Amino acid sequence: MATGTTHRVPRGYRPAIAFAALVLCTSLIPVPESGSTAVPALLGVSLDKWVHAGSYGLLTGLLAWGRRTRTVAAVALLVGVVVAYGAGVEFLQGLVASRTTSGADFLANAVGAVLVGVAWLAVGRSNDD
Repeated sequence: MATGTTHRVPRGYRPAIAFAALVLCTSLIPVPESGSTAVPALLGVSLDKWVHAGSYGLLTGLLAWGRRTRTVAAVALLVGVVVAYGAGVEFLQGLVASRTTSGADFLANAVGAVLVGVAWLAVGRSNDD
């Protein structure tokens, strides 16, 4: 048995881990009850969904940047990790008073992750030309 060994997170992943922690913490804060439930929309989509897509897209981008890869398999794996993380966060929200699990939020999370994953690959391909 090795003694004195430590497992360190590669430096490139630290921004993604910090952002994932921020997303988790803000997602699990109970929301005070308010009289109004209307959320403004942008292009016919609730701003809430834009925030979900943007947040999980950013998390995907940070992971891809930390991994320093542009291979389809590696980026697909990272997108899958982010989508699974989003599903886990949505599940946990169902355990918090004044929060609910939302399929629409999960879908917005997944869309953001996939779009940024595709964009990450596309930018890499265009830089190879």
